[in-house]
Amino acid sequence: MSSIRPPDSWKGKFVTTLQVLLFVRERILAGVALEMFIGKLDINLFAAFIDGMQFHLYCSGIEDEEYQAFGAWLRDVCKEFPSPGGWEQKYLADTGGDHRAAILKFLDRCADFVEKREETTY
Repeated sequence: MSSIRPPDSWKGKFVTTLQVLLFVRERILAGVALEMFIGKLDINLFAAFIDGMQFHLYCSGIEDEEYQAFGAWLRDVCKEFPSPGGWEQKYLADTGGDHRAAILKFLDRCADFVEKREETTY
């Protein structure tokens, strides 16, 4: 079992992909090594981590509409979900091959999206 504990408030509740990603970001910014979440520091492993969460939700019959909206925003508004390679290869190129910086850029985009959605909700 990991030494990283999710918030107690998550117990017994649906947790969105973006909530998990923001938790990961928060922990990393607090000094926890990214490798604690994905093992080897590699953007493709991080993308697989996200794909794994999405697959689990799909198998559970849950549609994570918030994450789908984030993907559309990343693609349509930010123009950062290009083919081929998606955000992973774009961010890796943007950061000069720095996997950690590319992953943090993605996590920052997640936070930007959630912040902008909260601003338009009120």
